[in-house]
Amino acid sequence: MVQFWRAKTRDEADTLKTAPEVGATGDIAVIVDGKKLDNELVRLACFMARKAKRKVHIVHIIEVPRTLPLHANIRTKETEAADKLLQAAMSIAGETGCDAVAEVVEARDAGAAIVDEARDHDCALIMLGMVRDTEHKKVSNDFGKTILYVLNNAPCRVWIVQDRQKTSQNQISV
Repeated sequence: MVQFWRAKTRDEADTLKTAPEVGATGDIAVIVDGKKLDNELVRLACFMARKAKRKVHIVHIIEVPRTLPLHANIRTKETEAADKLLQAAMSIAGETGCDAVAEVVEARDAGAAIVDEARDHDCALIMLGMVRDTEHKKVSNDFGKTILYVLNNAPCRVWIVQDRQKTSQNQISV
């Protein structure tokens, strides 16, 4: 059994100050982007956060093209889809009894926005999901270079959960 967070004694707390990331306590950031895997990530994050008496930050990133102003208040299909995603995630959090906050972040680069959100909310863990393409034997995700950026710059632990994409019905299983 893996123990993520636990209570610390006074001596232990002083010792842990010298060992970064050991016994880290903090919130959990879950990045949702519309994959089927998102619901499972939110449920897992809520389970861990509830046990640790922490909060889950459910974040959806909308990358704004450089041709538009960053804080343009334009209602688009993307913001409506983000609202639906976050409402579904918040209902899962409500079912699990987890303290959760949902937000849409508009940014030029998703990777930098994820790292900034983790820093701003003092997160101990960032959870990302991606889908594997079984037909072409490659990983495809909507993040592009984002996952690599987050892995290189995150101030905390990063969990990347890979889900296998269902094969087409025309494929024959051996």
